[in-house]
Amino acid sequence: MERVYYIDLMEVHSKEDLQNLLVKELPLPDYYGRNLDAFNDVLREYGDEWNLIFYNSKFAQYRLDKYFEAFRRLCEEACEDMAGLQIRFYP
Repeated sequence: MERVYYIDLMEVHSKEDLQNLLVKELPLPDYYGRNLDAFNDVLREYGDEWNLIFYNSKFAQYRLDKYFEAFRRLCEEACEDMAGLQIRFYP
């Protein structure tokens, strides 16, 4: 069964803010490492049938620059590899 998560990126000012928001909004395991590699692992292990909708992404993109681009690219690659995972970014 698909699980939909709406995640507001308006208040994300740092890498730590983004990782803390992911921990707050998603059912991540206790051992989650709060970094991009750990998020990639979680998506591939638990994300099948997840539908992640990130909104106000323009703010996070401006503030986090290359880190956000790496995050977005990781999400795109995970979606390409997993038919049941959907991730969308809205300005």
